[in-house]
Amino acid sequence: MYRNMVQPVEKFLKGIPDNLEIMNTGSNHAYNSIDWSIVGVNGFSLASGSQSLSWDYRLVTKYRHKIKKGKILLIVLADLMFGLLEYPNDIANRRYYFFLEPDEIPHGTRWKKIKYKSIPVLASWKNFIHCFYHRGVLFKEPEPSLTYAEEQSDLRIAGWKKEFGLVDLQRRESLEHLQNTIKQTSLLLRKMIDESRAEGVVPILMLPPLSSVINKKLGEDFIKAVLLEPVAEIAPDVPFLNYMYDERFQDYRYYYNGDFMNQAGREKFMPILWHDIQEAAGDLKA
Repeated sequence: MYRNMVQPVEKFLKGIPDNLEIMNTGSNHAYNSIDWSIVGVNGFSLASGSQSLSWDYRLVTKYRHKIKKGKILLIVLADLMFGLLEYPNDIANRRYYFFLEPDEIPHGTRWKKIKYKSIPVLASWKNFIHCFYHRGVLFKEPEPSLTYAEEQSDLRIAGWKKEFGLVDLQRRESLEHLQNTIKQTSLLLRKMIDESRAEGVVPILMLPPLSSVINKKLGEDFIKAVLLEPVAEIAPDVPFLNYMYDERFQDYRYYYNGDFMNQAGREKFMPILWHDIQEAAGDLKA
């Protein structure tokens, strides 16, 4: 478990390159779908797992100077990203202690940094057992399976219902209690866009692909209300690359669980994404 938590943030410890052509934000979908090495681009992904828009904003603010002037900040959206400003559980911030100082983390303390980074066995009583009983193994993408994709997609939907207090993910009426949060997160997205432009960085929005397995479990009217309409309202002047329903990426075999891309998916997606980004950036300069 410890290694699986550390592995995604080791890239920060190694150092973020200077003069980046592109930097991207994002949560798990960005972490699994984006690999700039596939297209030979000097890029860096700020994604390292589940990540709120507030954390996207913090990391962009800290590392945006690494992007060359006139180059790209790819702001990667996710289905329910506007429904959450911060994760309520402080343990969700533990991986950031590996490369940030406590005062850069909400409610951060020196003790938490020691606990999570230097003496992780203290983070949970279960860690004491794992020291002797089971050390765990590094995560490896499972082979794509339609049955597994269906099972994992059902679990994802159930998790979203619980996390966001949703009756279902079909009707926009389910979102009434999230309207204030959606407004707050939308304004934070706008702030990230405006501050990036002020520093000579070009923002582009992107919604990663999902397989048909999970797309069929999400109502189009719901997605419009929770994501597409807020984006259209707050950022009508920003290019938006939307691959959610793209026919080229509906096959479950491009994902290891229905919505997180695997290596085959990344190798198909990245050349298309980079081509579309260059076109969008060219249109902005025209």
